[in-house]
Amino acid sequence: MTDCRFLTRFLGRTAPRFAAVLGLVLAAQAVPATTPPPLDGATDAVFTQALDAWLADDEASALPAFSRLAVEGNTAARILLGVIDKSPALQGPFLAQMPRHQRISLLRLPGGMSGQSWLRATPDVPLADAWVALLNVRSGSDLVLRFEELGEDRAAREALMVLSARGHPDLAQLDPQSVPQDMLYLLWRRAGAARQTEVASFVPAGHPQWLMMGETLEEGVLQRWLETSDAAAPLSSLCRSICAQSVGSCVSAAYDALGSHDALMTLGTPAAALVDQTRFVDSARGHASVLRRIMLGTPMRGRRVLLARVSERSECLGNALSTDDLRYRPQIPGVSPVPLNAPEGG
Repeated sequence: MTDCRFLTRFLGRTAPRFAAVLGLVLAAQAVPATTPPPLDGATDAVFTQALDAWLADDEASALPAFSRLAVEGNTAARILLGVIDKSPALQGPFLAQMPRHQRISLLRLPGGMSGQSWLRATPDVPLADAWVALLNVRSGSDLVLRFEELGEDRAAREALMVLSARGHPDLAQLDPQSVPQDMLYLLWRRAGAARQTEVASFVPAGHPQWLMMGETLEEGVLQRWLETSDAAAPLSSLCRSICAQSVGSCVSAAYDALGSHDALMTLGTPAAALVDQTRFVDSARGHASVLRRIMLGTPMRGRRVLLARVSERSECLGNALSTDDLRYRPQIPGVSPVPLNAPEGG
């Protein structure tokens, strides 16, 4: 009996620590905690062909096909269109240059003056319900866990970002072990001294979020993280594609051009249940979404200065940003738009 009581006390003391260590080990080994549940319609031949076209950055072929499928009741198409509709970085030039009424009819369910999100029109689907709940200011930190349980890690990061922006009181109660490790600084920002110490104990050494927590990093630490971290994969994949001979300087310039660690944390797949993070990040649409996110983070009047600053550090990234920006300019017959990185007066 004594042995049983001792074992109970021992397990009570050590189980939480063991769970924390196991969690860190699994994270280090990149073992996914949850496989995203399948969505109805995701294996439909028309949907998979349209998805391939979209990932190849062929919006003109993909989006009308998704729209038709959504009207026919395809859940996968509805969710993908709903997330694209709410995410400017996922919207390419085909959408940007489309008249507003056509854009609405393509991305949304008819109804009202501006249509309705397909996410709201897809009830009883956990992923759609979670996205709709995130739009409700009364929603709390359980949404982070809901997305994580669905295997939607990028969406979980976005949910945590939204809650932080709202100053949600739940952040003061969240267990640091339940938060994506790359985003613990969001808990630290809104914590008292004792809580900050607790949160900081879970932050890996050499992680750039220390910079958001008032600390400094040794020279080269941030660069190594950017080149090797899964969280920075959207940048490193883009740079391997456009700056194969100078990936390091490209990644560093891209991170600075994003303007915030927050922005990096929300880059990636619109739905892991439809396209996993690696496939999206390595796709033409994934690369375009990074370029677009960088440009959207700077007002129009400041973009020429942004490109000049980027080009000083990574000429190939500057050229890629300028070229991508041209794709979004209105097409005027007989007029060739001038690239933002063209010499003044050119």
